[in-house]
Amino acid sequence: MSTTVRVALFGFGRMGQAVARNLLKDPSVKLVLVASRSGGEKVGRDIGDILEIPDTGLIVKGSDQLVQSLTATRPDIVVDFTNPEAGLINLKTAAKYGAHLIVGTTGYTKFQAEALRSIANMYEVSLVMAPNLSIGINMLIDSAKKMAKVLSGFDIEVIEEHHRYKKDAPSGTAIRLAKIIAEGVGINPEKELIFGRQGNKSSKGREIAIHAIRGGGTIGVHKIVFVSDNERLEIKHESINRNAFTDCLKKVIKYIHSHPAGIYSVEEILGLETPVPEKQMVKVDVS
Repeated sequence: MSTTVRVALFGFGRMGQAVARNLLKDPSVKLVLVASRSGGEKVGRDIGDILEIPDTGLIVKGSDQLVQSLTATRPDIVVDFTNPEAGLINLKTAAKYGAHLIVGTTGYTKFQAEALRSIANMYEVSLVMAPNLSIGINMLIDSAKKMAKVLSGFDIEVIEEHHRYKKDAPSGTAIRLAKIIAEGVGINPEKELIFGRQGNKSSKGREIAIHAIRGGGTIGVHKIVFVSDNERLEIKHESINRNAFTDCLKKVIKYIHSHPAGIYSVEEILGLETPVPEKQMVKVDVS
């Protein structure tokens, strides 16, 4: 197996550009393809021009050129930062060419996530659903699991903050944190998670409220507050810049490249969870 991993990047927004900038500096990774929305202003330009660095010779391709581009470049791994609708189509195409799949996009429904697993199974490639591409965030999630078991009698609030351009609120990470804590304290996440507070509704001690703040250029802040009548405990993670996500992504890329095809989580790759030898995947018609 080659020690240099050939990587394709689908989506060239803020996150995609941060990833490209850092992968270009890593001698163990070769960025061979960058694809963006067909007809977009980035298509046809050298990525160096967009990143304001010297030209790289790597020209952004439109998603309508995906088959030709994959045929020409043959990436080992595709990293997707588009959206669930585009991702399902583009990642199926990439899997046909034998590329392993890393999905850094949030917002997938349960059915869409199952469809991706079925695609990976069908074409015998690896899949990592990685909406939390940060080592620190995964440590926060791991800590929240443990703390919830001990602090079940505390009132609990989850607060997240992101830049003004983030489309979804609250963040997928905040919702996941709240659900994990709910499971840990033994409450129903479908009934007892609430989004913000208004009117005269007050905490009953069994609710977990999620609060979202949007403003400025904040990359990402997630905080969990545990409060009892006698004490208060807070745990917080802040992404200082988008390079934090790339640090984790590079670990994921190298792990996937050196392990057999399978469905992996970021928690497993970072050693926070024990790998499951055989994972059941739901067969879904993805034709």
